[in-house]
Amino acid sequence: MKPKHVLVLVIALVFVTQVRTEDGRPVSDASGKKARVKKNQKRAKNPRDAKNKSTGNPEPARDPEYAKYGIYQKTAPRARIVRPMTTKLPLKLNKGDRIALIGNTLFERSLHFGYFEAMLHLRFPDHHLVVRNLAWPADESELQPRPANFADVEQHLHHEKVDVIFAAFGFNESFAGKAGLAQFRKRLSAFVAGLKLQAFNSKTGPRIVLVSPIANENVDGVPAADLNNDRIQMYVDAIRDVAKQQQVGFVDVFKPTLAAMRSLGSDLTFNGVHLVGEGYRVFSEALYKGAFGEAAMATKPALRDAIVDKNRQFFRRYRPVNTFYYTGGRNKSYGYLDFLPAMKNFEIMVANRDRRIWSIARGEKVSDKTDDSNLPPLPKTKESRGANQWMTAKEELKSFKIDPRFEVNLFAGEEEFPDIAAPIQMRWDSRGRLWVSCSTTYPHVYPGNEANDKLVILEDTNGDGRADKSTVFADDLHIPL
Repeated sequence: MKPKHVLVLVIALVFVTQVRTEDGRPVSDASGKKARVKKNQKRAKNPRDAKNKSTGNPEPARDPEYAKYGIYQKTAPRARIVRPMTTKLPLKLNKGDRIALIGNTLFERSLHFGYFEAMLHLRFPDHHLVVRNLAWPADESELQPRPANFADVEQHLHHEKVDVIFAAFGFNESFAGKAGLAQFRKRLSAFVAGLKLQAFNSKTGPRIVLVSPIANENVDGVPAADLNNDRIQMYVDAIRDVAKQQQVGFVDVFKPTLAAMRSLGSDLTFNGVHLVGEGYRVFSEALYKGAFGEAAMATKPALRDAIVDKNRQFFRRYRPVNTFYYTGGRNKSYGYLDFLPAMKNFEIMVANRDRRIWSIARGEKVSDKTDDSNLPPLPKTKESRGANQWMTAKEELKSFKIDPRFEVNLFAGEEEFPDIAAPIQMRWDSRGRLWVSCSTTYPHVYPGNEANDKLVILEDTNGDGRADKSTVFADDLHIPL
């Protein structure tokens, strides 16, 4: 009797299959060629496919309240043009000032450490300062690529009603060397001139402080200081010239970070270029002293931790990981109910954390965790299509129509291995192990939750065709593709 062919399935919302014919060849059409759909030929809808089956549930009504939480390049408002302001140092801050950090990775990575923000709040504990990190890795003054329909930095500055801008550019551009200096000056000058004219706070032009690149240091295997510092110094001088020409502030953090690197050794960066925590302390002290003309107060971990938490929640509002749903091609179909209410709640969470930061800076006693009890519930999701019902592997198998030449058996299910819930990608390795990328976070982190996605390895150690061992290879991931 001929043996039946076997389909090996991983049942955890998606399936992996292995299919053979009697002689081991791929399943073929009558002509012997691999079956394929002709180009531009539409596939017929399968009525058994869940996405083609109505649940009978009506779509939730649209609430126009959420429209204002979509910040899109095509529609987000822009600031009106006003008379530019001169920025002088030491910088003076007013109560309620809203401060933005823009530029490249130097500022973007600072959100993980909180030193500079902590120094500002400790010096001005009653000012209720609001700091927003709008920096983006590799940004240049004229080159700031974004996802489709993602609002540009000027639109976000206006949305955040910014009064003061710290702008860090020049490191990426420095690789053009001496030949690129003239063009760099021209582009940076035009960028600053454009910022000065815009009333992001709806009243006056912003006060602007240009921040130089930091020095590089030599680390094992990477002589970054030897390769880059002479060239960076030329661009530091160019930024100083632009600041003088445009009558804005300038802080040289290159010189003090260079001195610190020479005295402390290779302890301030992890690759010669990008700062670690101690490096950000040194950088922030130099930036604060250059901007305000005085030494910064020593910061405490509780305040920095509160700032890092605020930055994390704002990052999720400013830069959702899945922009295709937020600003891109799926925002009309799925983004409305999945993203805009979440963006509203993230804004509330960030404001809650601002208030907690102010309290800590004033020395007040605060709870260990931010109170987010004012978050409104998220609206119901769309359930007009699809199964929308979790099924056991046994129940799912009953719904299959199986060719009598085949058998179907379960390889691994989430009932036995909960870590493989919501898999989005799978691959077999050369040892017969199945690597599964799992994301319960997709399509984005919901307010109040934290991402904890996993990469899991499934093994069949006794050769019976079913996984009996599960190992979490990596966790604390955020939608690993």
